[in-house]
Amino acid sequence: MNKRIATLLLIFTIPVWAKFSATLWSGLQYDSNICSLSDYDLTRFSNGEKDFLIETSDDGILRIGGSARYNISVNKFRFYFGTSVWGAIYYKNSAKNYFSGSAYCKVKRGGINLKISAGGTPKYHTRAYIDDDTKTTQWSSYESGWTSAKLSKRIIPYYYANAKYKFTSSIYNDYFPEYDSHKNEFELSLSHTGTNEIELGYRFSQSDARGYDRADENKQNSDESDISYEQDLAYIDIGRNISILKKNTKVSMLVQFAHRVYTSQKNYFIDPLHLGRSEIIIRFEPSAKYYFVKNYWLKILGSYRIRGAKSEYEPDIPQLRDYDRTIFEISVGRNF
Repeated sequence: MNKRIATLLLIFTIPVWAKFSATLWSGLQYDSNICSLSDYDLTRFSNGEKDFLIETSDDGILRIGGSARYNISVNKFRFYFGTSVWGAIYYKNSAKNYFSGSAYCKVKRGGINLKISAGGTPKYHTRAYIDDDTKTTQWSSYESGWTSAKLSKRIIPYYYANAKYKFTSSIYNDYFPEYDSHKNEFELSLSHTGTNEIELGYRFSQSDARGYDRADENKQNSDESDISYEQDLAYIDIGRNISILKKNTKVSMLVQFAHRVYTSQKNYFIDPLHLGRSEIIIRFEPSAKYYFVKNYWLKILGSYRIRGAKSEYEPDIPQLRDYDRTIFEISVGRNF
């Protein structure tokens, strides 16, 4: 018992600064569609026909962040600890400002490692909707927290099999309590590390929303929307480490394809926007990270996201919910 206590004290209280590292970074981002509005809604907004509580549908964003990492070896185990914080400040739409944070602990022995993570966002504004109770336009905002566990096993040199579970809780503001949700995610992937990196994965998500807004109601008898859904997502993440002007550079490409099905069982006249609705969501994200001076890096990232929606019952769903969104970001950082 005394040996176990001594080991825990060694892990958590002794600062081995030679094994401590940190990163600070900041970046400028352009987002072409900050609220993921459809072309129809963008036209209504630009013509002054619809208020979404924003100044502009696109915006420039200042992003800042930092992280700290610490690792230590104890017998045959290696322990990794880390924490990160990051945030965004919008130039014209300050309501969209947010910050988030996360922390993790990873234990590694031989070719097996287990990583436990947790994080959250105190408040994030998605977009504005009409509140059915007050008949006014209000922000839909939420606070979220998540925890995850990931187990990785080396199957042959440089190749890993990974399994991950993640739970997320999102609590919405007083105008949209029916959107409160709990989401479970299960993910399996195969990855290769080295000069050339690749990860192929599949993720299943199940989000269960509250679906009512009064204490005397439940999901079945409420007259509020049910945003519950199930989603299948496949992805490939490719990276390659190369040299440009004799400087280390990593180029990457992430591609995701998701199929989401809303599981609302409510009457069409109560929930026309979710009953029988499904979506295809595609994301392309190329990036390049260039170490121009020792410990200093420059990163360029682009992201294109597109959503196509359809409904068995509501023919206007594509007009209301299809969207595309382009993001471009350039950031600089320093590793310590």
